[in-house]
Amino acid sequence: MKLVQPILLVLLAVALVVYFARLRSSLLDRAIVLLVVVVGAVFVSFPGASQTIAGWVNVGRGVDLVFYLSIFGLGFYCLVLFSKIRRLEADMTDLARAVAIRDANEPEGES
Repeated sequence: MKLVQPILLVLLAVALVVYFARLRSSLLDRAIVLLVVVVGAVFVSFPGASQTIAGWVNVGRGVDLVFYLSIFGLGFYCLVLFSKIRRLEADMTDLARAVAIRDANEPEGES
């Protein structure tokens, strides 16, 4: 076992514990994070596994496969964050509109 492998496994475990302990998320998000950590731990523990899987899908090297999957995952994560930001903006607009209507003053002369 190379020195970097236990370090990476500890970092994956710490990231998983921090995610589950500190961040609130849906069940699907938790399942995706758990899957990513498990796949990462397998690739760290058995580096040849990425090379074997890369051969199955006709990618030259295992590191290329991991890179491609990482880029895809990052793009997916950006889409999820963008959709959450859009939802928050819509919620904030609805809230601001409701507060403005609630706090609207009556026109002068009408009582």
